Amino acid sequence: MIGSVSSFFRIDSSRASKLIGGAAMLLWALSFSTLLSLVKTLSPDLNSILIVFLRYLFGIICFAPFLIKAGPTAFYTSRPLLHLIRVCCLAIATLCTYYAYRHLPLVLATSVGMTGPLFTTMLAMLLLGESVSLSKWGLIFLGYLGVLVMVRPFDMSFDAGIGVALLANLFSGLGIISVKVLSRTESTPTLLLYVNTFTTLIAGVLAISVWEIPSLHDFIILMIVGVLGLLSQYSLIIAMKHANPSYLAPFEYMRMCFAIPVGYLFFAEVPTFWVLVGSTIIIAATYGLTRLELTPRLSQKKDQTSSR
Repeated sequence: MIGSVSSFFRIDSSRASKLIGGAAMLLWALSFSTLLSLVKTLSPDLNSILIVFLRYLFGIICFAPFLIKAGPTAFYTSRPLLHLIRVCCLAIATLCTYYAYRHLPLVLATSVGMTGPLFTTMLAMLLLGESVSLSKWGLIFLGYLGVLVMVRPFDMSFDAGIGVALLANLFSGLGIISVKVLSRTESTPTLLLYVNTFTTLIAGVLAISVWEIPSLHDFIILMIVGVLGLLSQYSLIIAMKHANPSYLAPFEYMRMCFAIPVGYLFFAEVPTFWVLVGSTIIIAATYGLTRLELTPRLSQKKDQTSSR
């Protein structure tokens, strides 16, 4: 027992890299949850395309000092086509997500949206050749069970928006896989530069026909959302540089857990009993996956012992 515990806390380079990836993914979940919560406070009359444009525009403005520090090397890339594919995947996923959240009940959209880790894991197997054990699959589904316990969408009927939400997860997963591939050769400033620049240009062209001047409140919120959006992108890139997508995917469920304190502090939303139970399941699944990834030798010894 003591040997098992000591082997878990003995940090080598591989474990340290996974811990950094997991921590970065938790920061992504926190910043993204806060971002979505702030978007809820925007005027309902503000067009979604305009929101996307201003969110990325403010992100570029915030990123400018870091771009200047990085210098001309940030503009160099050996994979322009893959950058373009990533931007297209992100744009489609964003538009589909907005459509789903506008046309589905919030709890149903949330539960369907949380199938993202399943898509990411399957795409990592198909496109990156990652091996996913039965134990890992079990923990991924356990995390999604925690989401279902929290939102309980079982009494809602099928809607075409469900298909759109699943499509959003598919393209979001493709975007995450592209980040993983790009992070092997591209610098972090380059990854941030291309996705923010091209997305701003695309959204800016589309926003011309729906342009309106936001109120001061919306303007300030969009500035904060732009900063949080850049932080979430940076965290995701760092996570992908240090760990595999199939390992990081269940950390997306932590968005639901972070939404609890954010909702309580900013919207006076008191969590229900089922929300607390679901959060406990999600945290347990995430811890179990981290434990599984950080103790591969221990798992192999158990498998060898059981096969004898």
